[in-house]
Amino acid sequence: MTTPGKSIEERRQSLEDRMVAESMAGHWMPRKRVEELEPHLWKWPTIYSLLQEAGKVMEIGHAYEANARRTVMLINPSTKSFKGTSRSLQMSVQLIKPGERAEAHRHTEALRFVVESTGTYTAVNGERMMMEPNDLVLTPTGGWHDHFNPTNDQAVWLDVLGGHLTRHLSSNYSEMFPEGTSQPITKPDGYSAARYGTMRSRVAEADAYNGVPFIYKWTDTLAALEQLNAAGESDPYDGVLLEYTNPVTGGPTMPIIGCWAQMLRPGEETRAHRHMGIMVSHVIGGEGVTSVGRGADAKSLEWAQRDCFMVPSWEWHSHKNTSSTDPAFIFSVTDRPSIESMGIYRTEEA
Repeated sequence: MTTPGKSIEERRQSLEDRMVAESMAGHWMPRKRVEELEPHLWKWPTIYSLLQEAGKVMEIGHAYEANARRTVMLINPSTKSFKGTSRSLQMSVQLIKPGERAEAHRHTEALRFVVESTGTYTAVNGERMMMEPNDLVLTPTGGWHDHFNPTNDQAVWLDVLGGHLTRHLSSNYSEMFPEGTSQPITKPDGYSAARYGTMRSRVAEADAYNGVPFIYKWTDTLAALEQLNAAGESDPYDGVLLEYTNPVTGGPTMPIIGCWAQMLRPGEETRAHRHMGIMVSHVIGGEGVTSVGRGADAKSLEWAQRDCFMVPSWEWHSHKNTSSTDPAFIFSVTDRPSIESMGIYRTEEA
């Protein structure tokens, strides 16, 4: 039905106003553009100083009380309205002081990559997992977990969550343990390694596809990287590269979070490539530069030990170890598993 005396433009504006009032929109209508993520570098001295200051002014409390977690989030500068490292993953740095305990709780999948620890442990589903530097600890969706530092030294780790993605899917949740601040230890140390390792009972397969509680020891990861290097196995785009896989299925580390460890040999410079899926990286050791983008728009991220940096999805990038004598080691997380599960993952090589 047309309105006499009104122009096409006036009628279209009237139609659009009605649509907005009814929470609808035409595909021709302009919509708010989602911010594009930027490559970014977070220097460890800055992260660490802010974390130490937080340790002085913040007391640890309930894991999900507002403002009660002594955790510093890494925020991509482009996400001014969406406070996160990316729209799918969140990387933070957490501090637990001597004698402190983070109360038991559960939520969607998460992981911890240890930076400092001399005897702190994470309890997952009734099992203690002792945390040593550069270990990777998994907490599957719905797994009860809490952290305790019984030592005289502080503990620091990277805390990675997939909650941003599950929140977009209206599937995020959190819950406090109902019986006090800590869960009882009901399993012997090393239980998960025995249940889900290379020698295991078939009953372990039943719950493995949703992720498993597991700890990947850095001593094993480092040995594997060095053995591959000694055998001359290397990727032209990432150096010596290993994926942390689900120990039962052989699939990604977790259903929506993938983890990688890589070694760049002394002086090594990789070729450029790009792929779907963001990469958020932590420098375990060494120094170098990651170039993101091409031509005049390229950005150089000059990193050193313990710095963190991010490469957005579908951005050209390459790495260079600027030391001629020492290897560089990098730990990375990515949302690639969720993209692969939708069948839309792609990559391109220069």
